[in-house]
Amino acid sequence: MKKIGLFVALFTVLGCSNPSPKSEFKSSIVANEENEQQLKESLKSVEVEEQERAKNTTKIAFSRTVHDYGKITADADYSTFFSFRNTGQKPLRIYDVKTSCGCTVPTWNKNPIAPGDTSQIEVRFHPKEHQIGLEQKTVTVMTNTDPGITVLQIKANVSPKKKS
Repeated sequence: MKKIGLFVALFTVLGCSNPSPKSEFKSSIVANEENEQQLKESLKSVEVEEQERAKNTTKIAFSRTVHDYGKITADADYSTFFSFRNTGQKPLRIYDVKTSCGCTVPTWNKNPIAPGDTSQIEVRFHPKEHQIGLEQKTVTVMTNTDPGITVLQIKANVSPKKKS
């Protein structure tokens, strides 16, 4: 009981004290011609980089971005292909393809794809025993397109492997 009384007294004393005055935020940066010029040069550099990037971008068109495996069994391999076409005027480059899970493995053409040509990304899915039920995984494709990222998706309803 004494501890509770001591706590209440301490809380009352601390709660009634005056709050410390707030200090004003003061910037150490002062605008002048020199740093304004540096900013303009940095922006010009970024604009040049953006123009250069825009010169090398192309367009990609996937035949589909979602694949539903339907009902499948755990601990087995399943594979699908996402076909696409370079619909732009520059060679298409796939920089990287990342998946949201180690049970999903992509394979793709690492060479540039010429304008008008087609290619595909193979996605192998191997659900584990602990992945029972509805599963959704993403495959992120990074390219020299605008936007530079396309997200593909696979879905499945995973059933337990039958015991023999």
